[in-house]
Amino acid sequence: MVKEYLEYRFSRVTSEKSKKWIRKVITELMNRTKGLLSRESLMQFQNWYKSNYGYESQCKYHDNTSNFLEWLYKRTGDYEFRKLKEILERPQRPSKKLNPIILREVDVKNVIKAIWKASLAPFVKLRAISAVIFASYTGLRPDATIGKLTFSEFEEALRRCPPMLWIPEEKDKEMFPHWVPLHPVVVKWVKPVIEFKVFSQTDRIFPYDQIRKLFDDLNVKAVHTGRKITYSHLRKFFEQMCNNVLVVRLPDGRVVPAMHPGLRDYIMAHNTGSLDVQSYDGKLPSEIYEQYMMAWKDVNLVPKEVSLDELLKQL
Repeated sequence: MVKEYLEYRFSRVTSEKSKKWIRKVITELMNRTKGLLSRESLMQFQNWYKSNYGYESQCKYHDNTSNFLEWLYKRTGDYEFRKLKEILERPQRPSKKLNPIILREVDVKNVIKAIWKASLAPFVKLRAISAVIFASYTGLRPDATIGKLTFSEFEEALRRCPPMLWIPEEKDKEMFPHWVPLHPVVVKWVKPVIEFKVFSQTDRIFPYDQIRKLFDDLNVKAVHTGRKITYSHLRKFFEQMCNNVLVVRLPDGRVVPAMHPGLRDYIMAHNTGSLDVQSYDGKLPSEIYEQYMMAWKDVNLVPKEVSLDELLKQL
């Protein structure tokens, strides 16, 4: 059964690092429980890895053990395996101080305002604002992914209905090919960047070094922490919006994220070895777009005083 599970997981994971962790966790689980999965043996296993590993490694053990139990349930139909998952407690990151990276919509708007007021060439300003908008609505890695994307890739994305950007594995840190939905606000700002690409000195639509340096020069501080906002922080903004801001209240009173965590991680290319993320490989691009828009449809990160029409008149 273990061999079958490893073959199943390895067929869906490209990262050698992820494969190594999957094998390590399942091997330790089988050795320490002697292959007998019970409430008692799982609690002992959990106590062992929590006592011997730090937060990041504990998460690997938790996630891979949970994925294995879920697979066993689907493979056998035995609901007991799902009940065993309830024993596993999500590791808690040591909390020494307030999370230094806390961003909300007002912070992104402040960055865009700062770019709008800066003394920049019209195309540079248009490209910079568009980069901030795109990064904020998708949570993609600015350096490893966004900085590698080309004008032609966005042109193809805008021809699709709905507009969906394809990220090939060579442009993702985790070697995870996936679809990224383009929010209407993103589409509105990206179209003129493409239209005036003659002003660009590279085929890359959002050159990383240029955008990163602009963030350094602007020196915009986050409202809630006073910390300087960097380009890479926009990835954290997207994650925090999905986790804490874009929520819905269920009939029983519980408040849950409006967008499934699996879809959040799929778009961000985060935790790509999890079953939740891999489940979105089987969805149509239109289905991914629809689920994304259900959560993000009302989000407008462009400040009222920032006018695209006014900016285009300068080009």
